[in-house]
Amino acid sequence: MVEQGLGAGASTPRAVKPEVPEEVVESWQYIVNEVARRLDVPVGLIMRVIGPEIEVIAANDDSRNPHAVGERRVLKDSGIYCETVLGQGTHLYVRNAHADIRSWAGNPCFEQHGLLTYLGYPIRWPDGSLFGTLCVLDLEEKVYTDHERDVMALMRDLIEGNLRTLCVH
Repeated sequence: MVEQGLGAGASTPRAVKPEVPEEVVESWQYIVNEVARRLDVPVGLIMRVIGPEIEVIAANDDSRNPHAVGERRVLKDSGIYCETVLGQGTHLYVRNAHADIRSWAGNPCFEQHGLLTYLGYPIRWPDGSLFGTLCVLDLEEKVYTDHERDVMALMRDLIEGNLRTLCVH
C-alpha cells in the first residue's frame, strides 16, 4: 500500500491506495506507446501522484522523449502542465505554450525541453481522488481532432478500469 492520489479538487493526499503491479504498468507502457504513435507525438506519459510529488510511471519509447520512468518532482508550484490538470480536475489542451493566455514560464517541459503542445487528462481512483494524468506533448504546435481527444479519453478510461480492479482485489 502506498499513499497516492489527491482528493478531488484538493491539494492534499487522500487515502492509502494499493500498489500498481508491474504487469499493470507494462500494459500502461503499451498504452503510452500506442497513444504517442497514433497521435504522432514524441512524448506520451502516465504520471502518478505520490504524496507531494508527481512521478513518471510510464513513458513512451521514443528517443525524443526527455522523460524517464521514475523521474519525480515536487508537484506544488512546479509549473508543469500536469499540475494544472490535477488542480482543475479536468483535461487540459495547450495548443502552443508561446501563444497561450496562461504563462508557462517556469514549466520545465516547455522551457528546458521545448515541449509547447500539451494534451492531458486526469486519471482518478474509484473513490474520485486523483491518481495522476495521461498526457502527450509535442515540440510543434498541434491541433487535435475530436477523434484524437476521444482516443485519449478512452485510454484514460482503460487506466481507470485497471485502478478499479486493483481496489476490488
